[in-house]
Amino acid sequence: MNDTEIEIISNCANLDEVDQVLKGFLKINENVFTFPFLYENNRRVILWTALFQRLQQEPSESIHDLCLAVIRILSRDKADMDNLICEKWITTLIERGGLYNFVGVEDETASPLNMPRKEIVVEALKCLCNIAFNSEVARALCAHTSIDQALIGRLRVYKDIPFKEEVMLFDMKLLFILTALRQDIKKRVKEELHGMDYLISGLNELLLEASQESEANASACSAAAEQSYNLQDSHQGIACEILKTQFNLIIQSGSYEPVSEEEEAMYLKLMPVLTALLYAQATSEDKLIELHSNIANLLTSVPPTFYPYLTPELSKGEVCQHEFDGRNMDALQALVQLLHYRLNSTTGTKNQYENLSPILTVMVKSARGCRAQRKYLRQAVLPPLRDVSRPPEQGGALRNQLCRLLTTPVTSVRDLVAEFLFVLCKEKVGRMVKYTGFGNAAGHLAQKGLLGGARGAAYSSSSDDSDTEEYLRAAPHIDPVVGCTRPPRANPFEGMTEEQKEYEAMKLVNLFDKMVSEGVVKPARVGPDGRPQPIEHVLEFREHLPNRPQS
Repeated sequence: MNDTEIEIISNCANLDEVDQVLKGFLKINENVFTFPFLYENNRRVILWTALFQRLQQEPSESIHDLCLAVIRILSRDKADMDNLICEKWITTLIERGGLYNFVGVEDETASPLNMPRKEIVVEALKCLCNIAFNSEVARALCAHTSIDQALIGRLRVYKDIPFKEEVMLFDMKLLFILTALRQDIKKRVKEELHGMDYLISGLNELLLEASQESEANASACSAAAEQSYNLQDSHQGIACEILKTQFNLIIQSGSYEPVSEEEEAMYLKLMPVLTALLYAQATSEDKLIELHSNIANLLTSVPPTFYPYLTPELSKGEVCQHEFDGRNMDALQALVQLLHYRLNSTTGTKNQYENLSPILTVMVKSARGCRAQRKYLRQAVLPPLRDVSRPPEQGGALRNQLCRLLTTPVTSVRDLVAEFLFVLCKEKVGRMVKYTGFGNAAGHLAQKGLLGGARGAAYSSSSDDSDTEEYLRAAPHIDPVVGCTRPPRANPFEGMTEEQKEYEAMKLVNLFDKMVSEGVVKPARVGPDGRPQPIEHVLEFREHLPNRPQS
């Protein structure tokens, strides 16, 4: 944009001419994110000022949406944004977003009427999202307005808002940004404005609309249709933003700490909604994965006590796709499928923590929080062994993929995988070694002090570990270190005299001692606490033989 065009926006009385300049800028810069030309001669300040002056002029209302669209594009450039933003501009955007109609969430007279037209409201909200994300000053100014009250107030009357899908999507994006980056807004939304209750109600409204649309489109009524939710892209987008905002509000809650009565009531309302969202279908796999990923992120902050609500007991005559132990496992199966997807789409160690830790955390808490869920997950992840000719880490099954992660250098992911598999094995060392191989499990067992074969926590006495005939036949030939059978090998000592055997043995001891003295390896033995203890000399192995892991 040149100086002449800036002058037209600032002072020209002919709105058609201004309209032409604004549309030309939008066409050229739709995908531009920096504007270095505007840094010179104070052009940036002049242009922003001119645009906001137009927004405050009623005669210019016909081009307000274009002015806001230009501000939206300019606000992508966060260079020196803090020195550019002022309170009057933030207030103007809040007004154009129609938010001041909803100040005071307890005010029953708050009305969705008299809002600006759709294009103006949506563009103003987009501008607020960009500016709040890129400027700490803008977030501070928002914190000193009633914007959080207005956002929650508009959510409270969601179903009565004109063009609600477009409005609520950007309302929730803005609320997510503010609660993520401003602790005072987050605290006020959570404690004073009862934001979680309204956000849960918003999710319920989305599900209600989706179920009504599903019923209207259904050709015939079926028992499974009762829990069928087909989320359109607009509903899916709003749901994801709400879930992200809810995550912000409860992330600091210790998931293993006692909850208050108020928090307990909130979780009891939240869990059935999350379960219903896990039943839902979206327009594409990517949209469904995004929805389930946000649910998994939120579940990481939910105490395990409430996980049984993910798999409600089936009433008489009720049917579902995945039934187990008298419970509806459809929601849990959706999380298992998310685990499948994350494992298949994560290659190498890049982004391994971000992609895998949320769903693995959920799996661990699910297995610990509900016996039926643990048994279902064990059936999905650790089915009875049949083919033991390959090491556990080879193959594409869930067990194989998880066993590969037991040796990942990303320690947080490794520990989560090991803990998940250990819980599925009812914290029995022998069973863990059986499914993963001692080499893969050794690190986790050492951390827990279980290298000596001691048992972990107590579980129910009933056993769900039935060995197959194929496994029983192969069991005598399984090498527990690698967790699979090995072909017969020739005895390297065959034909040697006792003197030759002793010579080779001492040769090996000397080589090992050399590696120890040079710091290549650090030998250890299993101590009384079940953890490895370093030794000073390799010959100590002869005095203190390590215990073998036992079931």
